[in-house]
Amino acid sequence: MRLLPEPFCRRHHAVVLGKVDPAAPHATVTVGMLDPDNPNLLSRIGDLLERPIRTVRLNRYEVESALETGFGAGERIEADLIIRPRPPSRHQPTAVELVDNILAMGVEKKASDIHIESYPGDVDLRLRIDGILHQMYTDMDPESVREVINRIKILAELDITEHRKPQDGRIRAVIERGEGHRKVIDYRVSVVPSPAGEDVVIRILDAQAGLLPVVQLGMSEELQRTFLQLLNNPEGMVLVTGPTGSGKTTTLYSALAQLNDGRRKIITAEDPIEYFVPKVNQKQVSPQMPYPLLLRALLRQDPNILLMGEIRDLETGSTALNAARTGHIVLGTLHTADSVGAIGRLRGLELDNTDIADALLAVLAQRLARRICEKCSEPYTPTEEQKILLGRLLDGIQLRKGRGCDHCHHTGYRKRVGIYELLLVDPGMQDLIVAGAHNAQLRKYARERGFKTLVDDAMEKIAAGLMTVDELVRVIPYRHITATRDERR
Repeated sequence: MRLLPEPFCRRHHAVVLGKVDPAAPHATVTVGMLDPDNPNLLSRIGDLLERPIRTVRLNRYEVESALETGFGAGERIEADLIIRPRPPSRHQPTAVELVDNILAMGVEKKASDIHIESYPGDVDLRLRIDGILHQMYTDMDPESVREVINRIKILAELDITEHRKPQDGRIRAVIERGEGHRKVIDYRVSVVPSPAGEDVVIRILDAQAGLLPVVQLGMSEELQRTFLQLLNNPEGMVLVTGPTGSGKTTTLYSALAQLNDGRRKIITAEDPIEYFVPKVNQKQVSPQMPYPLLLRALLRQDPNILLMGEIRDLETGSTALNAARTGHIVLGTLHTADSVGAIGRLRGLELDNTDIADALLAVLAQRLARRICEKCSEPYTPTEEQKILLGRLLDGIQLRKGRGCDHCHHTGYRKRVGIYELLLVDPGMQDLIVAGAHNAQLRKYARERGFKTLVDDAMEKIAAGLMTVDELVRVIPYRHITATRDERR
């Protein structure tokens, strides 16, 4: 079996069968394949073996079982790139080395995004770590950055001759660090023209990070219990809202992990697929298969749970609401500032108030704030500006912040914590939605029944020493802070 390289066998689903006599160089070799009629593949196998071959058609399970026998139960990885750490060199690194170093650095620093920005006479490399951009040293210069971008385009299967239109692609890489230490990383690539050339943003998606269970998202016990009960409804729609980078995808995948018990069929419509989840039917939105067309097709696939990346137009929203009213749990996202605003957003898509009220179970709004480093956390006194902004919200709270240490790279923060608000659509809320009540009326109704806002949840986390007032101001809109402060007054 090992006459053919393992990566080649796994990528092309081909395996040598039977014994091969090394003393008979002209003896025919039997090769099991998924596609024995592929002339290009047959030619490549013939070149590798340097012997005549006879093909046998096998199914995927049979090929993988044979490969497991020959190579062991290793990871079945199809990667565009294998990155191995290189010692620092004295010469000017090549474009290949620069790209490898940049991609590996992003993973090592636990960044969510890599930014390569071209300016007249200058190049910036920045990493987004815990939601904040950090400048990094780079050997790139205005002359070499074009080669670097071309290398990234080749790996992402983009057109290197196109410099006037935005392009999107994807890279899958294996980062090897020593014997047996392999990490599979997906990189989502966006290239956009700029006056000085092209800018690249690479989103880092750790394919082996695993799904966070709902209990680890940072919700309060009460909110977590309610959210889990909502997921076990037989039908209805649950929306997750927030700006880009607020953790909506993580929350939705956590919900999928909670629902994926093997007894229900889960189908997703995503653009793009960020993480591949075992035993979940994930579908990629494409120009040939746009959201509305894909959703209509998926409803004929007998799903119990339907996840859609984003509700962005009337047709998508109408399909989602109909699915939620006909025996399906529908999970989706919206870009709104808070949970109450999701209802206005749905109305803005010209969806009917009655349909919204009937289908919508709840809206979860969220943000991600940097967590105070537990190694250097210390008490501090709020500034006069913070006292004026927060008023009585600060009553009885001892504020904390990180002093900065080696553990947190002297930032005072390490990792992140979620901030949440959950708006439940109960019968009274349904009546208000049908009557066309505006956001202020809906919020007032919810507050009278114990609704906790993003600011309320953030203040609880500040009191618990998990986050700072600076992070509250950074991630939550000013008007939401002042509205909650004035209610407390």
